[in-house]
Amino acid sequence: MAKQEETAKVEIQEFDINKFKNETVSVFEKYKKLIMIVGLSLTVIIGGLLFYYIGYLGPKEKKASEEIFMAEQYFSKDSFQLALTGRNLVGQQGNFTGLLDIAKKYGSTKSGNRANFLAGASLLQTGKFKESLGYLNKFSTGDAVMQAQAYAMIGDANAELQNFPEALKYYLKAANHSSNEVTTPIHLRKAAFVLGEQMKKPEEALKHLNRIKTEFPKAYNLLMMDVDKDIARYSVK
Repeated sequence: MAKQEETAKVEIQEFDINKFKNETVSVFEKYKKLIMIVGLSLTVIIGGLLFYYIGYLGPKEKKASEEIFMAEQYFSKDSFQLALTGRNLVGQQGNFTGLLDIAKKYGSTKSGNRANFLAGASLLQTGKFKESLGYLNKFSTGDAVMQAQAYAMIGDANAELQNFPEALKYYLKAANHSSNEVTTPIHLRKAAFVLGEQMKKPEEALKHLNRIKTEFPKAYNLLMMDVDKDIARYSVK
């Protein structure tokens, strides 16, 4: 023990603070050019990002928001084809950009992202299931309910394409992404339908139907006849 303490004292005594400072300065001088280059690079990157968001993306976002307005109006009226393609008639008023062009031109903006959602929904409604997947898969949002709805539509498109395992995957993803009394029971019932009718797995279908009864009583009261009918059908062996 005494020997260890003596060794420690020797090490402390041998530590030269001036030498340490000189070595630090020497290292800085040696790598000064590299450090300055890295610092300059970070400045350029940060400046570039600020220019992108303020000087480029800002005006682009404003333009996209203006252009999507009319397409959204037609979408809300169930005029899906017109919402998709827009109108471009020479010499006439009422022309506007369609969702497909907005998604293509402004994909990096919030409005462009929303255009992907609406275009996917419109293509699904007009029977273009494969095309709808391309737009719905590009859509992403922090709004849990809206994201869940996108997942559900991906499930619908896959079901129409008879890709039932993928449809099931997205119905369950939609159900679990945003748990609520309004949409989750619908997604669970769709999952149960795919399992029971298309994949011939009635026992697994029952799990999701019973989940509606136990976890979402308000929704179950509204859907009672349909859910109970489904449970009865899949309970028959």
